[in-house]
Amino acid sequence: MCSRRHGGGRVRSTTPAEDRYIVQSAKRNRRTTAQQVANQFLAASGKQISRKTVARRLRGGGLYARRPVVCVPLTRQHRTARL
Repeated sequence: MCSRRHGGGRVRSTTPAEDRYIVQSAKRNRRTTAQQVANQFLAASGKQISRKTVARRLRGGGLYARRPVVCVPLTRQHRTARL
């Protein structure tokens, strides 16, 4: 008798509450970069996270990290309708 064990895989570097904090701090100032958000997070929590981690968390929250703004992915039909 054997069964699959749950919980395999890499341990996450941030908790869901910390993910919300990252998205919230990026929304407060939309002109900050992912690196600046990572530095703010280090100052607030004492936990070092990478720029790529911040970018992934922002993407999960509907923001994009180069210039953290809400991004609605448009299809070709949307673009032609707008034009």
